[in-house]
Amino acid sequence: MSMLPGPAPAVQEPPVYRPFALIALAATLLVGTPLGTWMLARPHWGGGPVPVEHAWLHAHLQIFGFFGTLIVGVAHHLVPRFAGRPVAATPLTRWLAGAFGAALALRIAGTAVRTAGPMVVAALLQALAFGLFGAWVARALSAPHLRLTRAHLTAATAWLVAALVLEAGLRAGGASGADLAPGPAAGGMRAVHAMAVYGGVVGWIVGVVLRAGPMLVPRWRVPGAVARMAPGALGLGVVLAGVGLAGPWSGATRVALERAGEALALGTVMAVALSGGAFRCASGALPMLARGGPETRLFRMAMLAAAVAAAGSAGAAVLAWTAVPLSLLADALRHLVTVGFLTSMVVGMAFRLIPVVEGVALPWPGLRGVALWALLVAVLLRTAEALADYGFEAILQLVPLSGVLVWVALACLGAGFLGTVIRRRGAPL
Repeated sequence: MSMLPGPAPAVQEPPVYRPFALIALAATLLVGTPLGTWMLARPHWGGGPVPVEHAWLHAHLQIFGFFGTLIVGVAHHLVPRFAGRPVAATPLTRWLAGAFGAALALRIAGTAVRTAGPMVVAALLQALAFGLFGAWVARALSAPHLRLTRAHLTAATAWLVAALVLEAGLRAGGASGADLAPGPAAGGMRAVHAMAVYGGVVGWIVGVVLRAGPMLVPRWRVPGAVARMAPGALGLGVVLAGVGLAGPWSGATRVALERAGEALALGTVMAVALSGGAFRCASGALPMLARGGPETRLFRMAMLAAAVAAAGSAGAAVLAWTAVPLSLLADALRHLVTVGFLTSMVVGMAFRLIPVVEGVALPWPGLRGVALWALLVAVLLRTAEALADYGFEAILQLVPLSGVLVWVALACLGAGFLGTVIRRRGAPL
């Protein structure tokens, strides 16, 4: 998800990412984030429990519909750069965009009419699309000097494929006839999401940063041992979390394994960032996290959220063996990763990438600051919900506002994207 900042190229490259950005932003702005906000408001504002299939739809739209689709779009600009080739659409590009759009529509329709068939087809279609995309990445990065980058990015893509195949199996096995009821096991579905977030999305971030770090941080150098261990450490974290969620364990064991896996995955992110020098000032230059602008503050917030989530998950793994309740703490940690880390990173990098690819300046640069403050307050509110487990229940009345603020931040990104596209004369959507 990381992207290379820099001046606009002398010859504008084709904006291959556009259809993927449109699908991703539509998925989160029109359905995913409003649905999540509604899910927060119902229990906290007296609306009653939320149907579990709505929770699965929200998670899927944010993980695969937003983050996953953006990964594919941005990769069309990053992978050719890594390989030293010009950016260009491939025969696969249009099919990928159509497959992702169709799969998301099938998933939304299947949830609305409570039918299992469209959900299974959607998962398999997305798995096929990510599989073909992963094969394209592997071919494009076939040069010997790109071996480590290829290993990172193909492994991350494989986690996305595996998660979707597992979901298709869970849904096919959990449906009664054509109906969604009784539905897939909750632990299995949460394992699907852990595989996609920590193995897939976080894996892509780590793989890209390892390659693009010198473009972002002066004297960036991740020790070879850290770079080589990263995919395995992420994979072990995913396996721990997945086994904890889907295995036949007691409550304490399940929670401890899940939280330990998350802590290991997030700790890997911090190990790469710290060892590479993201926080270290080089002589006569500033590191990435000390550059100016709202994007930098978004990056700082993202890294701080990852560090706090790693520490929180490790602490929660220990607390799982005590009588201390973790229900809302677990939800707060989960959204500290997806909103505080991933969404902040995506928004900050997208604001830097879009003007580079489009070759024109953002029409409303002030939107970056609005997005920053909206995400900051949203993260603080969502993290504070954990206090309700320990007697501060009044905070729950404010927590649903975090969903509104996340939507505002993403709307700022969407407006910046559309405004920049329109500003580029003669470039159709």
